[in-house]
Amino acid sequence: MQNLVNHIFEDTFVGYWLWDASSNLNSCNPTLLNLLAYPEATLNASEVFWYDYLSASDLFAFQNAFEELSQTIEPRNISFKWRLKLPNQEVRYVRAGFRNLLNDFSVEAVVGSFIDITEETLQLLGAQREEKLYQQTSQLGKSGAWEFDLSKNWFYFNHPALKILHQPSARVDWEGLKSIFAQTDDFLSFERNVKALSPSYSTFTLEFEANKSLGTGRWFRIIAELKSATISSTKVFGIIQDITDFKLFDERLNVIFERSTDAHLVFDENGIIDCNAAAVQMLGCDDKATLLRYHPAHFSPDFQPDGITSFEKSKKMDALARQNGYHRFEWLHKRLDGTTFLAEVTLNPIRLNQKDALLVVWHDITERKKAEAKLANTQLLLAETQLLTHSASWVLDLSTHINTYSSAACEIFEIENVSNFPKINPLDWIDESAKAHYQQVLEQAIQTEEEFEIELLINLQNGKKKVIRKIGKPTISESGKVDKIIGAILDITQERKDQEAILIKQEQFASFITNTPAAIAIFDTKLNYIAYSQHWIDSLLIKEQDLVGKNHYEVLPYIPQKWKEINDLCLKGEIHHSESDSFTRTDGKQEWIRWDVRPWYMDAGEIGGIIICIDVITDQIEAQNTLILAKEEAEQAAVAKTQFLSTMSHEIRTPMNAVIGITHLLMQNAREDQAEYLKILKFSAENLLVLINDILDFNKIEAGKITFEEVDFNLKDLLLNIRAALLQKAIDKGIQLKLLMEDDLPEAVKGDSVRIGQILTNLVSNAVKFTDYGRVTISASILKKDADSTTITFEVKDTGIGIPQDKWDSIFDSFTQASSETTRKYGGTGLGLTITKRLLELQGSKIQLESAPGEGSTFYFDLRLKNSSFQFKKRTEPDMTNQKHPSLKGLKLLIADDNRINIIVAQQFFKRWDIESDVAENGVLAVQMVQQSDYDMVLMDLQMPEMDGYEATKSIRALSNDRFAQIPIIALTASAMLDIKDKAFSVGMNDYISKPFNPDDLYRKIALYKKENTQEV
Repeated sequence: MQNLVNHIFEDTFVGYWLWDASSNLNSCNPTLLNLLAYPEATLNASEVFWYDYLSASDLFAFQNAFEELSQTIEPRNISFKWRLKLPNQEVRYVRAGFRNLLNDFSVEAVVGSFIDITEETLQLLGAQREEKLYQQTSQLGKSGAWEFDLSKNWFYFNHPALKILHQPSARVDWEGLKSIFAQTDDFLSFERNVKALSPSYSTFTLEFEANKSLGTGRWFRIIAELKSATISSTKVFGIIQDITDFKLFDERLNVIFERSTDAHLVFDENGIIDCNAAAVQMLGCDDKATLLRYHPAHFSPDFQPDGITSFEKSKKMDALARQNGYHRFEWLHKRLDGTTFLAEVTLNPIRLNQKDALLVVWHDITERKKAEAKLANTQLLLAETQLLTHSASWVLDLSTHINTYSSAACEIFEIENVSNFPKINPLDWIDESAKAHYQQVLEQAIQTEEEFEIELLINLQNGKKKVIRKIGKPTISESGKVDKIIGAILDITQERKDQEAILIKQEQFASFITNTPAAIAIFDTKLNYIAYSQHWIDSLLIKEQDLVGKNHYEVLPYIPQKWKEINDLCLKGEIHHSESDSFTRTDGKQEWIRWDVRPWYMDAGEIGGIIICIDVITDQIEAQNTLILAKEEAEQAAVAKTQFLSTMSHEIRTPMNAVIGITHLLMQNAREDQAEYLKILKFSAENLLVLINDILDFNKIEAGKITFEEVDFNLKDLLLNIRAALLQKAIDKGIQLKLLMEDDLPEAVKGDSVRIGQILTNLVSNAVKFTDYGRVTISASILKKDADSTTITFEVKDTGIGIPQDKWDSIFDSFTQASSETTRKYGGTGLGLTITKRLLELQGSKIQLESAPGEGSTFYFDLRLKNSSFQFKKRTEPDMTNQKHPSLKGLKLLIADDNRINIIVAQQFFKRWDIESDVAENGVLAVQMVQQSDYDMVLMDLQMPEMDGYEATKSIRALSNDRFAQIPIIALTASAMLDIKDKAFSVGMNDYISKPFNPDDLYRKIALYKKENTQEV
């Protein structure tokens, strides 16, 4: 036996160590000495000779363990896994185990065993290193990865790199690496770059041709990056890519770049230097040249969704990309039109033309984010739905036999926490009467891999009983076996109670169907009657009274084939209905009905037949047809009315132009005894014009023909123009007309400037009209402002006659003023405030009033206008207030008008203003004369023979010379319809003036466009 022990101790592959407690001596077998590379001659038997092999922490742990083993009179086993550093600097990994040997009263010895696990440990570490390299390179380029340890001068390659390089070993030195390069200069360049890496030069890229032993014409790219700043721990990580295809098919790759659905851009320190077509489209640019004019920062909002400024965050993202070799993140971008979108951005540092740059890829993830949000909402909805429907989901893992339930199961089983389920056998819940059947169904589902559904009576822990429906579906693992069963449970306790109640009420239901006031019938799958209402028999003129069991088609043989086909579809589960259908009764009368056909189901979910419900609507159809006819007649009358108003507008306003125009001319040099009569004539004509305009506008609003445009306009200019237009009236009455605008009032907004101008002009004109002393003040201030719009409060305040409070509401009614005395004294139709109120209501606003008799009135309203970034060209209109019109000598106009009186009136004013003018009596002559003479502008009447003003303007704008595109054309219109202006602008006219025109307004328009043309020249 002793020989056998000696044999095991001496010849085994396990290293043994023995400490004798009585002699305090150490001994070991040759295997341990070989493992430790320890010279036998130097063995000191009185000490633990391998202390020097252990690190400080391992030594401390062993000393504590040895003290316990040598002093405890109980059996002890202690094991370690150590990394030993041998005298020759080699590292060995061992698994060590120690045990104390006891006699009756004390520790006799401590024995230790050592097994060399270096090879398997190195394999494990190698696998870990390979995994780490794989993760690093997957971020850099998803190619082969390598690592260089500067302290050992070894290169390590992962499996993809070995495959690329056709190398048999994962570890090579400089000489082994040199064999990869075809050119020695390329290898020397790589060596210099690696050794030159430092915190300030932490990465580089090199492309080189491979040695022919790796294949003819192969090219590689090496990307290296320094990962530590201390020499003792410095390592260089990198990737190696096979770029042969890139070199050979550069042009083809360029096509791929251009056709990518993701935006690809290249940035350097100066901005964007290149991009693909997807980037142009994604950012809303017209072309690539437009995009390259902008700095990348232009396509980011001021702040990102996390609240950090785009400027600060972009610097951080760029730094991470340069530090890690690439960086991927989400970013909120802004298109050229200001709209935003979310993109997944990938930054790759590159060298381009010997300069650092970034290759940037933007992948629009807007739809993905919406899908994620939708998924989250769906999951939330599922949880809420389970609670509402008293249902829950469950999973049975067949490998562990553990059931997992969703949180909604807590309500069904009336427990506090779903975590209690794994502690309870699911069979414990099931009533004894159902356990065997449930196990049988479960086993059958596993064998057949089919879904199942079963109703179970369960006993709750609180003593209650419930009925649940359990649905299960087996899932198949990759091995082809059932590994789980997933499903749902529903609390159908109440449903069962309801079914019992339904059975009780079946007789009541049959009675209800019979006596219901609707025409309804229930059929089985063969269209035999089961139940029907008396109203069904009466509506369809059925003579038989007992229909139960009889076939529907035999009772009503005249049923059309299309209805039979619909009945067949409903027997298959479909639902059909019609709001209007017709049939001919047995007595020959045509009837119209509204009908609905749908299936009804038995308890097992099987279709038991169909339900047909009809409603005879013949009277309604006939009444509807009568209404349609009346509506068509009304619409025709409205069209005729609109045409009549437009014609009357032109016919009335044309002679009014002559009356007002000639009155202005006569007043210029009137005798004192004539001046008073002319003033009365002028006042009467202008009042008549206001009456005509109010009536036409009111009729258009009443007819629902008002539309609102949304265009960019200068709000401040609009307010200034309104004041300028009414200033002379205020001066004539001896009152002040003030305009107050808040400093930060926006200039550019979007809305219908014509309607807003009409509203404010009505209010200001009324204020001037009813104020005999004091002032009228127009003010505009900001009430609320956000990113999309600005809400502005407009106010018109006067010191006039005031309005009694009991008249505040009635003054907004049609043809109404505060009193008959007001009408007699001031005139007017009483439509101005009505039109103002309607126009504001159509724009979602409301007119407000504060007033008292003798204390003046304040009209105010809030209007929400969209923000605009449009830049308006500054222009200053000449101030005609209280001064003679300056000469416009040198200006030559063309008047295109077929009304001789209008021409005479206009030319008389032109003579006073030193304006030279020619006349074209129709549109054809106007187009010819514009080409023959160099006119400064054209006054174009809209209604002329042979060719109207619209066609003439389009013809002039279509002429080839730029002069014809720039010449101002001002429309002259006698129509008061508000859509005339839109049509005039759409054909290329610059402005318009209504007839009869005010001489000051006409002069102002002419002077304005003369000044603009002068500035352009």
